[in-house]
Amino acid sequence: MDEINRFINGKSYELLLRNILQKRNIEIESNIPFVLLDYDKEQLKAAQIEVEDLETLLISNMTEIVSFVERKMSYDFEDEDEYPKGEELSDDEKPKLITELPYYKNFLVAFLIEYYLLKEHPTTLCGYLKRIHIANATKYERELKAIWQDVIKT
Repeated sequence: MDEINRFINGKSYELLLRNILQKRNIEIESNIPFVLLDYDKEQLKAAQIEVEDLETLLISNMTEIVSFVERKMSYDFEDEDEYPKGEELSDDEKPKLITELPYYKNFLVAFLIEYYLLKEHPTTLCGYLKRIHIANATKYERELKAIWQDVIKT
């Protein structure tokens, strides 16, 4: 956990965070609960990547990573296929956003793991998404790959 905390407070991650904050109007909470750092550790373990892999990636691909994060944050991942035809939720039944909370400073770790897998090991992405219990992992993988294709085209 100390390694993840060191990474999140390191120069490269801070630079990435500043780049994202310049492009997106989001609020960041710097006090990260330990449970989220543990979750980051588990995600890295599930992806079979080390913090050093993310550090190296950040140093050599900052511009592309910023583009990936921005595109992913702008993408609408709405799950239209969750309910069978005729059983969709009415507008009154759909969840409503009451308050938008700030992002915890570590939120980019998940983005970096996905970016790393897309760039370095794309065939392992779906397995990783299933190991971390992402709903509709195959569909989410397709959407991530579509975002990735947009990033590498530019």
